[in-house]
Amino acid sequence: MVRLSFSSLALHLESPLATVRFAKEKGFQGVEILCEPPWHPRAWSPSLMRAVREEAEGLTLSLHAPTGDVNLLSRNPGARTFAEGELSRTLALAARLGARYVTVHLGYRSTGAPGEPPVEEAKEALRRLRRRAEDLGIALCLENDPKERFLCLWDLNEYLRWLAELDLPGTLDLGHAWTAHGGETLDLIEKCSPRIAVVHVSDNRGEHDDHLPLGEGVIPVEEVLLLLKGADLWVLELFSPEGAEKSRGVMEALREGI
Repeated sequence: MVRLSFSSLALHLESPLATVRFAKEKGFQGVEILCEPPWHPRAWSPSLMRAVREEAEGLTLSLHAPTGDVNLLSRNPGARTFAEGELSRTLALAARLGARYVTVHLGYRSTGAPGEPPVEEAKEALRRLRRRAEDLGIALCLENDPKERFLCLWDLNEYLRWLAELDLPGTLDLGHAWTAHGGETLDLIEKCSPRIAVVHVSDNRGEHDDHLPLGEGVIPVEEVLLLLKGADLWVLELFSPEGAEKSRGVMEALREGI
């Protein structure tokens, strides 16, 4: 049965321990930790890793790899090497914490000089990362992008082609999908659903990725989540902890009704 998880996005500037404790208090079965600074993979002390692992016993841990300045599509080979290294360090951190899933983004087209992004190089990097993740017993999950000018995987048709070609599980972000496709989202998610392991759950008003509590926007969350009942994790991803308990109740009612 799908497990209900809570993202540290809502409490990002606090210690990851605060998110684990909040999630347990509110009745979630998992925690996803966002590894953006100050919690990038090299910033974790051994004592913090040990404390989070111990506090999260019984929960399903997942990590969201850093995205800021982490770009597998950079035309600068050094930047691509740095990006792959940061993602690899995230996998190592996940192994130390006992996390089972790591979500990554592809990156973005470089601005400035004309030219096509190095798509094949990015795919090879993801294949190497997938093999390392498999060796560690971790699922490397590629996430769909928000619809922005320099991002490539906002179109769920293109996103599904990448998942199939690379044989990767996916993290499907409902907010990104809805702002990209609107009313077409349901049909597209149904096509993607067999490959989705993790779902980032939030609501929005259709224009921006607002990360609202469920029921405060226009996304038909109940219909969407029923299409994604085969996922392993539904991760509530809010900008604020307010509304977390109510949203968990919506998710739980849907899960129990499956």
